[in-house]
Amino acid sequence: MELSQSTWVAIAFVIFFILIGRKSFKILSDILDQRKKSIKEELEQAVQLREEAQSELNDSIIKQKEINTEIEKILVEAKETAKKIKLEAEEKAKEIIKRKEEQAKEKINASQSDTIKKIKQIGSRVAILASENYIKENIDDASSKRMLEQTTKEINNKL
Repeated sequence: MELSQSTWVAIAFVIFFILIGRKSFKILSDILDQRKKSIKEELEQAVQLREEAQSELNDSIIKQKEINTEIEKILVEAKETAKKIKLEAEEKAKEIIKRKEEQAKEKINASQSDTIKKIKQIGSRVAILASENYIKENIDDASSKRMLEQTTKEINNKL
């Protein structure tokens, strides 16, 4: 039984793969196991990094909420302070206006008093001048002496 050359090549090929295949299979298996192990370690490291990142994110979110709350408190305090300042300013303005009104009234009253005094002085001067003119024009020496005597008697009687 003679086998053809192609059969012998096929048999040699099978024997070659059986002998070398075991060694190469073991080497390939080891290489694939190492690759599998490195991929698994990388995945574990990636999971760990993801968990750390998630933890940091959660911490950041909590801090952001705290900061927002603090900002809101500060804004509320600032608004309250602004309202107080505004009310105080309004009260001071009202007080200043009231003082200015009182000062103005005092000035007006003083001006009125001065004006009344001046009018009285002018009226007195006018009356005196008018009396002097009347006396000069209408009363002679004899009438003057009679009036003086009458006035003297009246003063003596009252005293």
